[in-house]
Amino acid sequence: MLPFIDLRPVTQLVAEAAHQRWRGVLERCELVGGPGVQAFERALAAYCGTSNAVACASGTDALVLALQAAGVKPGMHVALPNLTFWATFEAVAQLGAIPVLIDISPDDLQLDLGELRRAHEAYRFRHAIVVHLYGWASNVLGELRAFCQAHEICLVEDAAQAAGVQLDGQPVLAGAEVATLSFYPAKVIGGCMDGGAVVTRDAALAETVRSLGNHGRAAHYSYRHVGWSSRMAGLQAHYLLEVLQHAEAIVADRRRLVTRYRAELGDLAATLHGPGARITENGYLLVLACAQPAEPYAAAFRARGITVARTYPETIDEQAPARGRFVAVSDLARSRAFVHHVLNLPLYYGMPDDALGAVVGAAREILR
Repeated sequence: MLPFIDLRPVTQLVAEAAHQRWRGVLERCELVGGPGVQAFERALAAYCGTSNAVACASGTDALVLALQAAGVKPGMHVALPNLTFWATFEAVAQLGAIPVLIDISPDDLQLDLGELRRAHEAYRFRHAIVVHLYGWASNVLGELRAFCQAHEICLVEDAAQAAGVQLDGQPVLAGAEVATLSFYPAKVIGGCMDGGAVVTRDAALAETVRSLGNHGRAAHYSYRHVGWSSRMAGLQAHYLLEVLQHAEAIVADRRRLVTRYRAELGDLAATLHGPGARITENGYLLVLACAQPAEPYAAAFRARGITVARTYPETIDEQAPARGRFVAVSDLARSRAFVHHVLNLPLYYGMPDDALGAVVGAAREILR
């Protein structure tokens, strides 16, 4: 079976150096936090083009910590896209806030700016989340940021899928007020276990995040907040330091693969979605919108021994735990329609050219 993603090329790339680092970690008992985590935070901030990074235990925790540090409290409204991974909604709900679901733009599948404006007129929220979905970002990200700044909305940028994405040739998060990342192993910059981080230009916000992720501590047995236990392990930080050294090569290979897919599948009866001219994607996902509902096509790929994905087959508002817990200013029709047609083909760093060729050949038969 040809896999949708194979993590072995990355693990093999860093294994020898990681093993050497891990021996030192175990000898020093550098198990939670420590110099490795601090070094990773510095390297990550530089990679993202920002000044502060705070590592934590998962990408979901990063969202919770960023939102809480930004002042989200129970009963507040927080805007977020209706098409995203569940964790984006989950983080808002865990803080007792009310999600305001925003439909997607048909141009780039990202949060729709016009609907965000209408939602703000209705609910006057002070916080919003934009998700850099599928390995790119909104074509109007600059306008989204400007709108939020003009209306004193703290914009949290969920970049779980966006490590290595660029805007006008610079890291996309260089212009973010506050953003979150995930280092789940399947991400472009993936770790050896769960992990996440908050990055921000605001040093005071970073220190609040750091405190919240460490039980709200002001000192070892003195507390400033009611916080969480969300600290990065030393083994994970040292592994990620090695992966980050290869980030440029990892992203370049993914971009090469997604470019080849687009060149070879552009004449099929499916829409190949991607970023606008100012955005450089990281090759996280190839996003196809099939002419008909996608599940039968997915089954046809599986029958040929090719594993595919459908990211995502349902919207946030269609999830049972979301019912009765959100508000919206539209019927969310665009996102609800799109998810029935979405299909993702295998794509990962180190994917052999003959494997991609086999997928292309199958796609030309199935999607003709």
